[in-house]
Amino acid sequence: MKACDIIVRERERQLDECKKELFKAIEDGVKREKNLGNVGQESMFIEYVRVCRTEVDDKDSADIVIGLLDEANIGMPKAKAKAQDVQLSEKTKALVWEHREKTHEIRRLTKELTGRVRSLRYFGVVRDLQKQRDVPMEVSCPSCDKKNIPIPDVAVLSSCGHMGCLTCVRSCAEKEECVSAASGQCKSAARVLNIVKADTLGVDDVERHGKGRHFGMKLEKVVELIK
Repeated sequence: MKACDIIVRERERQLDECKKELFKAIEDGVKREKNLGNVGQESMFIEYVRVCRTEVDDKDSADIVIGLLDEANIGMPKAKAKAQDVQLSEKTKALVWEHREKTHEIRRLTKELTGRVRSLRYFGVVRDLQKQRDVPMEVSCPSCDKKNIPIPDVAVLSSCGHMGCLTCVRSCAEKEECVSAASGQCKSAARVLNIVKADTLGVDDVERHGKGRHFGMKLEKVVELIK
């Protein structure tokens, strides 16, 4: 349990750092876009903004990115116009190329942020399941809408941290989808090997209470036999 708390805090720190780095990159992108003016076609940066505001790979990370775009005062781009034949100087061409390369970096940071969100979500779920002897955890399935699922019937995906009933999680994973895919919340490519049953995460262990008594079930069984 203590290890989970430490991992969650570290994942939170990493996510905060990634958000700060992405926001700075977006701010710089806005400045470059304004300085370029009309170059005859829509920049990759504007395309990036449009995609972030209209497509969802992971709802939680998408909300974060949209929040960063709002903070940087860049709204939804206008409809994409036809390309124009504009004569550009060599200096402007170099700036256009730099803007494009920097946008590739923004995309990389956005993908990293999504990974950070999913990792934090997974370890947060693991931590909450470990502690649920003190605070009962209520789990609903986003696929079949079943409520208050018993922990032995709950499964979580290590690929993204989303969970639901074992039947739906497995059925979706066999199609290489997250259990939250149908609701539009997550497009993570889940696999059957990503399925982790909730009752294998310590919640079925009567000796686990977070005070240092749990040393692993095998070792504890050996001690019981010796006694």
